[in-house]
Amino acid sequence: MKWTKKAVGTGKANFPVQYDLSGRVDVIVKGSKTQVIGDCAFFLLRTSWTKFLCCLVGSYLLLIIGFACVYIAEEGGIECLIKEESCDIWDALNLSVHSMSTIGFGSIVPHSALANFAVAIEFWVAVLMGATAGGLLFSRVSTASSRVAFSDVALVTTIRGSPTVTLRIVNERPFSSLFDVTCRVSALVKDPKAGMRVLVPCELERSTNMMFRAVWNVMHRLDEKSPLHGLDETNFEEKFLAFVVQIEGTDQTYMQKVFANKCYYPTDFRFNESFEDIMTMGSNTITVDLTGLSKTREVDEKNRLSFLRANTFSPDEAKKMNAFAGRSASEESTRLSPDMPDSEKLEGEERLDQDQQVYTAAC
Repeated sequence: MKWTKKAVGTGKANFPVQYDLSGRVDVIVKGSKTQVIGDCAFFLLRTSWTKFLCCLVGSYLLLIIGFACVYIAEEGGIECLIKEESCDIWDALNLSVHSMSTIGFGSIVPHSALANFAVAIEFWVAVLMGATAGGLLFSRVSTASSRVAFSDVALVTTIRGSPTVTLRIVNERPFSSLFDVTCRVSALVKDPKAGMRVLVPCELERSTNMMFRAVWNVMHRLDEKSPLHGLDETNFEEKFLAFVVQIEGTDQTYMQKVFANKCYYPTDFRFNESFEDIMTMGSNTITVDLTGLSKTREVDEKNRLSFLRANTFSPDEAKKMNAFAGRSASEESTRLSPDMPDSEKLEGEERLDQDQQVYTAAC
C-alpha cells in the first residue's frame, strides 16, 4: 500500500489540524494576552534574514518620513541657509536624516519651537533604535542554529525479522560537527480507554551519537514494547496520529546546544521500501547527495536482503551473504568438485548449510 501526502487542509485527519509540507503544525492560541514589545522582539529574532532587514529598513524610513512631516507642518518651521525660497518636503527629509543620524552640515536648521522639540525627540528615538537594532543583530549572529535535514518520509521495513520504522537525518553543516547528539522520538496515539491522545516515548535502536557529521539512520523497532505494535497498512491511520522526532546536540563552532525537530504524520509513512544510498566514499572524502535524502525504492527479495545486510551483518558476513544471494542452490553446489577430498567436501557442505541458515534467518 502506497502512502501519498495529502494537500494542506484537504486530507482526512484524525483530529482537526492543518500542517504544511515541511511537517510543521500551526498552533493557534486564543485568549492569550498580547505583549507587543516582547512578541515583536521574538518575531525579529526568529524570522528570516530577509524579513529582519526589511523590518529595520522599513522602520527607519517610516521614522524619517514621520519626523519630516512634523518639520514641514508649520510654516517656517525649518530654514534653509543656502537658498532664499522656503524649505520644501525634500529639505525636511534631509533634516530628518541628519537628526536621525546625529550629523549635520549647517545648511538646514530648525527654526520654530516645534521643529527644535522634534529634533530632540528624534535624537532619542535614533539612540534607542540603534541600540535595539544592534542588540537584535548581535543576538541573531551569536545564537547557534542547527541545519539538520530530515527525510520527508519515514519507512516501515522488516529488519532482523521485526518491522522497524526508519527515518534519515543529515547534518547540512559538515564543517561544524554536532557532538553528544541525542535523538528522542515519541508517538502520538489514541488511547480509547482514557478517551484522549497520549504521547508515548519510543525506544530507539541507537538514541545517541558521539559525533554527527554526515548521515544518521534513526530506527525504532515495532516490537511488543512499541506503542505502534500491531499496526500495519490497514489500520495505521486509525490509532496513530503523529511521530515526533527531536535532535539535541552541541555545536562545534558555537559550543552551544542546538535543537531540531520534525513531525511525521500517517501520510508520511511508506511500507516495504528502503532509502536510496546517498553517500559516496572517496579516498579522503565522503560525499552526501542531499537531493536523494527522501528517495526510496521498493524492497524486493534481493534489495531487502541487501538492506538487511547493511543494517545487520558484519562486512565478512555481508560478503558471504552477497555470494549466496546471487546464486541458486544448484550453482552453489558446483563449488563442491567431485575431485575434492572428503574433508574439504564436508567443510564445503557445512559452509553451504551455514549460508542457508543465515539467509533463512535474514528473510
